[in-house]
Amino acid sequence: MGKEQVKTQSASQPREPGLVLEPTYGYGDPFPRRPTLKEIAVEWVDAVAFWQDRSRLPAALYVAYHIATFGAFIGFFAAFFSIGSVLVVLGIASLIGTVYNTVWYHRYCTHRAFEFRSIWLARVFLWTNPVCFREEGYVIPHRIHHSRTDEAADPYGPHLGWLGSYLATESQQKLNRQISRTEYDRLAKSLEHIGFPLGSYEQFQRLGSVEPIWHWLARMAMANLLWAWLGFAVAGWRGVLTWLAGVFLYSFLVRDFNYRGHGGYLGGHVPGLPLNQVFYGVIAGEWHENHHAYPRSAKAGLAWWQIDIPFLLIKGLCLCGAVARYNLPPAPGTEPAKISQAESA
Repeated sequence: MGKEQVKTQSASQPREPGLVLEPTYGYGDPFPRRPTLKEIAVEWVDAVAFWQDRSRLPAALYVAYHIATFGAFIGFFAAFFSIGSVLVVLGIASLIGTVYNTVWYHRYCTHRAFEFRSIWLARVFLWTNPVCFREEGYVIPHRIHHSRTDEAADPYGPHLGWLGSYLATESQQKLNRQISRTEYDRLAKSLEHIGFPLGSYEQFQRLGSVEPIWHWLARMAMANLLWAWLGFAVAGWRGVLTWLAGVFLYSFLVRDFNYRGHGGYLGGHVPGLPLNQVFYGVIAGEWHENHHAYPRSAKAGLAWWQIDIPFLLIKGLCLCGAVARYNLPPAPGTEPAKISQAESA
């Protein structure tokens, strides 16, 4: 039996359901394959159909927020377009991407590349996160992405096409609520360092969320009121609009990066091959090839010219005592280094 025959047979056999549900269009044969526009649309609607499944409500609410910030983005530039305003909005998007995406979501929540001295310091990030995207909705699919890069169960990437990857932000939140209690306990334990309360197994079965939904809504409301107030204090309602435009640009760039990070548009898509891209490396420290090589490292900029502002922030937090230790890439033939506050100084 040839290689293609083996692949075809394995693709057609029933699979054990994973933690993230298989797309409505399946994985295809051969897999992974690029879904059609119709399949992408049907899958996305299924992912936000809270009127059919209340566990889809968080994804639907995030879509509403994404659309609202898009409206703010359009309104801001319609009223205040200039080179300066473009730079300010890009700066806000870079700030959010660096601090809350790379440092918080990516290196801490997902990969635990560093450790806060106290869980209350993690909760400062948790309760000031302006993005409105649930941490578990980022962490769970991203861990699967690392284990199944560009394979059938990879929740996002170039194999889905740009639009399919962009909209996968919602479809990757469709969790399998029928996991066993033991599997749920394991999942909840892997998220406890983030700092939110852990819901019961029965709650997870009803709503598909480890964090209680009320807790997520409360902290999202608080964070957005905080940042809106700061924007208003700086520049009145124009400041609020500027901030929301920056939030939209950040979220657009993150969705775009999910496609581009493995060769979409730039360099051609070689399955399983992440790329270091200067633009995303500079604005958010996302040197993606380096990150896939050392996913638990707090440092992704390995060459002298690869700017890694997130790592500088983590190192600074370690020097001032907020971070207890962080991981560095290993020297050849050695284990990864764990750097403490004293060693960092």
